[in-house]
Amino acid sequence: MKRLLLSLLCGLIASVGPAQVTSPIVGFLTLHLQPGTNFMGFALQPGLELQTPFTIASGDRQQVFLQGDLLTVADDQFSAGPRPTHAIEIITPGTGEGFTSVITATVASGRQLSLAEAVPAGVANGAVLKIWRLWTLGEVFGANNQAGLTGAESAGEADLVLLPNGDGFDRYFYCTGGALGQGWRLDGAGSTPQADVPVRLGAGAALFVRSAKSVVLTGQVKSGRTRVQLRTGHNYVANLCPVIASGENASTEGRTLANSGLAAGLQGATVSEQADLVLLWNGTGYDAYFHSTGGPLDSGWRKVGAGAVDQAGVALPDGAFVILRRGAPVTLALNQGNF
Repeated sequence: MKRLLLSLLCGLIASVGPAQVTSPIVGFLTLHLQPGTNFMGFALQPGLELQTPFTIASGDRQQVFLQGDLLTVADDQFSAGPRPTHAIEIITPGTGEGFTSVITATVASGRQLSLAEAVPAGVANGAVLKIWRLWTLGEVFGANNQAGLTGAESAGEADLVLLPNGDGFDRYFYCTGGALGQGWRLDGAGSTPQADVPVRLGAGAALFVRSAKSVVLTGQVKSGRTRVQLRTGHNYVANLCPVIASGENASTEGRTLANSGLAAGLQGATVSEQADLVLLWNGTGYDAYFHSTGGPLDSGWRKVGAGAVDQAGVALPDGAFVILRRGAPVTLALNQGNF
């Protein structure tokens, strides 16, 4: 899969007291999908709706209060339905920079947000957050499949959008009619509409397509750091950098093993069997990389089976990649650059 950033446009920052609505960089992104499995990560986000300082409830770090003399919010503004619609991102440098969590409730009184995860210890009152709207299947691919994925009356004949669920993938497809009706459907969930299913900020996804095609996204660049939760086992992680480090239209700002921040959060070892692995799809299988801590392979990024050859400059793919976590769950801070 190739990714091409067609256009970047500088936006404006509109102040509302200490709160801000920002559109720093917007652009267009084309995802070229090849027959078979394609790993996807959405480097552009659908919309940045607010940037403002906040305070944290005493004794409950899942409750935060937006600050700003002129700022008002409405009940359910950032949590409009049973499925998440928005997420926060903490941008203040420090232990919580890049932390994200979906918003589960919005209360006008006190400008209060309830979060799915607790704000990390060490983040103090007065830190600044951004509120991002989340992509949905209907936005990315069109409520009526305007992206042109192969639709069918069953998942077995359609292109599949595979979203990680912790133990595997949920399989979504565009149903063209029949017993399940027309629209986005979840394999095994009958005729329940799925167009509003959100794509988690920073999470990777996969598409299984039956023929080559392209999907165009229009959105905003998320710069800085993003913290992702790694569970023990396989994790699908998005490459949120809007430019690539190798291939057509390569940029020095693209992400590699060396500049991604992976080494700081993953478990290294002198042998690959004891280290976390970064698995990069090569079209037919995975190339496995790990951070060597010394021994016969010396220190640095190494490829399994390639000896002591330095792999620091290996580019992260333009969609998503897999991390095999050996140890207990951990939070990983990824650096996708600043734009």
